[in-house]
Amino acid sequence: MRKIIFGLVLSAAALVIAPMVLRAQTSNWELNLHGGVYQRDLGLDVEEFDLDDENDDTDTDPLVGARLLYNFANGFGIGVNFDWVFVDQVPNPAGSANEDMNVNLYLYDAELHYAFPATSKVKVFLGAGVGAATRAFTDIPPSGTDETFTELLVPVFAGLKFVNDAYDPSWGLTVEGRDNIIWIDEFDPVELDEDKQATSTWALQGGISFFFGGGPSYREPEVRDSDGDGVPDDLDRCPNTPFGTRVDANGCPVVEDSDGDGVPDDRDRCPGTPAGTPVDSNGCPLVTAPAACVDGRDWFRTDATITVDSRAFVKYGVPTTVSASDLVQVGEYDGVPIYARTDAQYPYREVFLPLCAPADTFQRYRPQQEIRGTTG
Repeated sequence: MRKIIFGLVLSAAALVIAPMVLRAQTSNWELNLHGGVYQRDLGLDVEEFDLDDENDDTDTDPLVGARLLYNFANGFGIGVNFDWVFVDQVPNPAGSANEDMNVNLYLYDAELHYAFPATSKVKVFLGAGVGAATRAFTDIPPSGTDETFTELLVPVFAGLKFVNDAYDPSWGLTVEGRDNIIWIDEFDPVELDEDKQATSTWALQGGISFFFGGGPSYREPEVRDSDGDGVPDDLDRCPNTPFGTRVDANGCPVVEDSDGDGVPDDRDRCPGTPAGTPVDSNGCPLVTAPAACVDGRDWFRTDATITVDSRAFVKYGVPTTVSASDLVQVGEYDGVPIYARTDAQYPYREVFLPLCAPADTFQRYRPQQEIRGTTG
């Protein structure tokens, strides 16, 4: 009884202390169903049981069992294990006194496991436990009585676990070898004496595991993107970018200048400025006073003809307002710049000469032969 109490105390200590030490962040449950062979030792007295020799109470028998394990993310696990060994009848000749005696062997313990970290689907694990082994004898000669003995059990083991997913398994296969160390009392039904000794009993087993209830044993780090620009916060050099803004790999806004005037589109109040046009900080063409203008020129006041590209041009119509961005200089006359529309083709059929005021006001001139001497 003292041995059983000692084993239960150690088991409870393992179950209580281990979670406090491990402090795992994620975990899962594992149910393992297994079977194998077990090399047992019944601890029978050779003379009293009429055995042929001292090895007749040892044999290899089939074993089945189950284990419930709680796996932590750092590779440790705690759980309980139960095995049932189907012991053959004690090997005695027919007609002997203990011909019908049967034995069942039960092994149960609390265990601490450790699986070595690995990114592959193959995991190496080892562990140890503490519990009890129960030998249940029935039809003991000569009176046919039943006896049950429970001794301290300390298993140590190692094995391989093959899982279907390295980080979030749902099932797996196991193979393992176990040394079940049992402090066995030699059973003498006549003298009822005790000869306690630590005995190694070996098991080789394989099984299938099912994982549930806790999610993956490894989780990808959470990626935060506070401003929603597609660049994680730890790489974002321009946090709090307005939603929808196009950004580069550093999370900073991409500067777009569709018309190439040097002013980003988000600040360009005059998009589509012709290439090469001087613009202000808002992206609009600069309004500059011409170097010279027609006001005060005698030929302008008298409506005289002017020469443009070796052709005579005359004043046509009244002054008109034209945006400077729509004109391009094509020459000059008497120091006054001559402009044509940016989309006009040579030879020009209309040119513009600037007035001094108001700004962007021009006088149109057309070829004299087209106007036939009129001034419009």
